[in-house]
Amino acid sequence: MKRNILFLCGLVFFLAVLVFSLDKIFAALPGDEGLTLSPPLREVTIAPGQTNTQTIKITNPTANLVELYPKVMDFSAKGETGEPGFSEPSEDSGKYSLASWIEISQSKIALTPEQIVEYTYTINVPSDAEPGGHYGVVFFATEPPELSGGTSNIALSSMVGGLVLVRVPGDITEDARIEELKSDKFLYLFNKVALITRINNLGNVHFKPTGTIKISNIFGHTTETLTFNDQNGNVLPESIRKFENQWNSKKILVGPYTATADLVYGESRQVLTDSTTFWIIPWWLLVAIAVIAVSLTVYLIIRKKKKKSGKKF
Repeated sequence: MKRNILFLCGLVFFLAVLVFSLDKIFAALPGDEGLTLSPPLREVTIAPGQTNTQTIKITNPTANLVELYPKVMDFSAKGETGEPGFSEPSEDSGKYSLASWIEISQSKIALTPEQIVEYTYTINVPSDAEPGGHYGVVFFATEPPELSGGTSNIALSSMVGGLVLVRVPGDITEDARIEELKSDKFLYLFNKVALITRINNLGNVHFKPTGTIKISNIFGHTTETLTFNDQNGNVLPESIRKFENQWNSKKILVGPYTATADLVYGESRQVLTDSTTFWIIPWWLLVAIAVIAVSLTVYLIIRKKKKKSGKKF
């Protein structure tokens, strides 16, 4: 028995050492460069015919020499989650393209261990640039980018990138609407509600919608106020973006509730509003109702039988 206990203790110790060692080994494997960029997103306003120089701070926190190859691409909204989709600049690039305006300062840079480098790039806005938003990204790849059939190999190499959002003044159109405001369920048994808001940007420039979602009870009293878009997400032109708010209340909630979104967007601070209704019926209340219903049914059945038999109840 004692020998078995000693064996198990030794086995546990061996596994602990093995896990610790593997963690150290995997942390040192190449491919996880740990590079960081600051800022990860840049928003600037540049007039037609003007030039603007920006700087990205690149940090190499590793103990290895890292060689990077800058590359510029366009980006647009990919789906409704805020994830960007990247594409090569070309003659067929849409009116929101930016990559062809960005001039990089170096085609290759090297960072020594724990070095911080400030990399500059220039945005040259043509004199006939279309007003509105233009969107690009400055990537830094650990391998030279190779193109095949017009498709980038960005998924094949380790890359980090800084998004660039440019606003060109002129005939700017700020227009949006709430396509949908809803809860993910109509009836909740717990006080955990997910509210989904889908906003459609019908204009030609990006914006950050801000505001609140107020949750009120059947009497119109505000139960809670949620901050909308606390992550400062942008909605790109001609796209729909989905925002999610989580409401986790510790209060005792029963009945119908109404969520009302009061939002503003754009430089003109235009207003968006919408509302939706959902129910909260706690599970314990349903159980209590079921127990009462069953008890009442049993009581009535017994009483009916007593009456038929002529016995007093």
